[in-house]
Amino acid sequence: MKGLAKKEVYLIIGIFIFALAVRLVYLDQMKSSPMFDTLIMDSEYHDQWARMILQGEDFGEGAFFRAPLYAYFLASVYKIFGPGHFQVRLIQLMLGAISCVLVYLLGKRVFNRRIAVIAALLASLNGVMVYFEGELLIPVLLVLLDLLLLLALFWAKERPSYPRWLACGAILGLSALARPNILLVGAAVFLWVILRFRGKASGRSKSVAYACIFAAGAALVISPVTLRNYVKANDLVLIAWQGGMNFYIGNNSQSDGTSATIPGARTTWWGSYGDAKIIAEETMGRSLKPSEQSRFWYVEGLKFVYYEPLNYLRLMLKKFTLFWNGNELGNNRDLYFFTRSSSVLRLLLWRFSIYFPFGLIAPLALVGIILAYQAKKDVLLLEIFLFVYMLSVILFFVNARYRVPIIPVLILFSAFALDWFISWVGERKYPQVGKYVLILLVFLIPINLSMPKYRTANLAHAHYTMGVLHTKKGDEMTAIKEFQKALEYNPYLSEAYVNLGALHGDLGKHRLALKYFQEALENGADSAFILSNMGYAHYSLGVLNQAERDYKLSLSLRADPEVHYLLGDLYFRKGMLEDAADEFEKAIRLDPQHALASYRLAEIYRQMGEKERQ
Repeated sequence: MKGLAKKEVYLIIGIFIFALAVRLVYLDQMKSSPMFDTLIMDSEYHDQWARMILQGEDFGEGAFFRAPLYAYFLASVYKIFGPGHFQVRLIQLMLGAISCVLVYLLGKRVFNRRIAVIAALLASLNGVMVYFEGELLIPVLLVLLDLLLLLALFWAKERPSYPRWLACGAILGLSALARPNILLVGAAVFLWVILRFRGKASGRSKSVAYACIFAAGAALVISPVTLRNYVKANDLVLIAWQGGMNFYIGNNSQSDGTSATIPGARTTWWGSYGDAKIIAEETMGRSLKPSEQSRFWYVEGLKFVYYEPLNYLRLMLKKFTLFWNGNELGNNRDLYFFTRSSSVLRLLLWRFSIYFPFGLIAPLALVGIILAYQAKKDVLLLEIFLFVYMLSVILFFVNARYRVPIIPVLILFSAFALDWFISWVGERKYPQVGKYVLILLVFLIPINLSMPKYRTANLAHAHYTMGVLHTKKGDEMTAIKEFQKALEYNPYLSEAYVNLGALHGDLGKHRLALKYFQEALENGADSAFILSNMGYAHYSLGVLNQAERDYKLSLSLRADPEVHYLLGDLYFRKGMLEDAADEFEKAIRLDPQHALASYRLAEIYRQMGEKERQ
């Protein structure tokens, strides 16, 4: 027994070393990518949040807008190892290697050691897992915690006890603090526990007790966050209040099932967040608490479901299809595009006749589920996780990083199918092989259907992202080329026109900037924002009357302290001191910390001889 235990330890260490070696080569190659140290969108948001935590400050006001676990994980890494992105990526890739070991342990518990080894190798070489483990994003924690949850559930199922079910609930709670949609899986597991154990000798009361202890474990972990939200915002928010907005994004008459912005809102991270709040409060005619904000958007989404049921069903079918399509949909970057920075990733993530790896793993997994049913394997927990988690994603909207947590489960079923195929070939059971190859093709073909529309959109967004990165690095000319290339793939990409206008404005080419801003307006960009930029361009060209009209139009759409300041500056230039003072006062009312407006207002009072108002 000791010898067997020793071999098992060596095998586990070997899996970890192999998985980590693949990831370390990837990490070394990543360093040449412009995305390595320059963060955008969600990665930048997490980085800013973590740094605010280290400074002892709240990120935003009141209740958490997003689930906080990843930000606190990131802050912990920064605290211990320093705020460099290399250290974070290294630790996350190590966690990814540990996840591969967990795949092995889960595979051995559910199936056998041989299948577990195959699954661990597939996980070690899964390009999507490797990619997201290297990003400052949540999936690395989700995969780890969800694998731990599944292991704990099988552990509790085999030898049920109150401490074991409590531990399962605690892991569920931790995962929910990373992304709350796992709670839908938790609800399904709660029902499974009641049904699973009610026929045992212990009876129904024991099964209900186990389920309640499971729920209590989750509540114990989540409740401190709920309490913190209540103290900070005087509002009952379980974990975070982003859910309503996300639900509406994925369920409205204009939704395409993948977009991550509210129709009519700006596409920048903070712009979308701010506009969503403004729209909700203007519609309701009052200030809203975080929970009320979330409830407002849930209700708006449910109105679409109620009043347009056929369109809703079509949209849900579309999201189901997108979820199971092999293409890795990015919501602000194209995963395939960024494989150019790493030869390792190019080997592990590609699309030719099939979308690899998802386009191969998913159909193999579906065959594996059929085979597991025929072999009477007890895999119901894996199936509950797989299909309920899928439902928790398509209820909102679909993209690559939201489906990452199901990949290890798909890999386990894929390994099971591969093991059967290998056994049949070895035993020369060719009719069996042929039968299941045909079943495999039934799944393989639709899962790998080409999606040129999404591919073109992803390439446009990829070049747009590169433009943003080069803008942040101060390389304006390269940024301009990337934005122009984005428009070659999608000539209606308003954000690219906006950025081209801003860059040409910074370069002093204000007439060209106006041309791009006009294109942005015609392609549905945020009108208030564009008009304020057009006002500044006209102001810079000395066309002050037109600049004044632009600023006023912008303010008629949305109150903005900066636009009030710019309009005040224009009036000051025209010698209209009273009007200038009025605009500076409005800017200060909207933003009491607007230092420039305060300084200019004091300057005007001095000139007007009103010393008591300085």
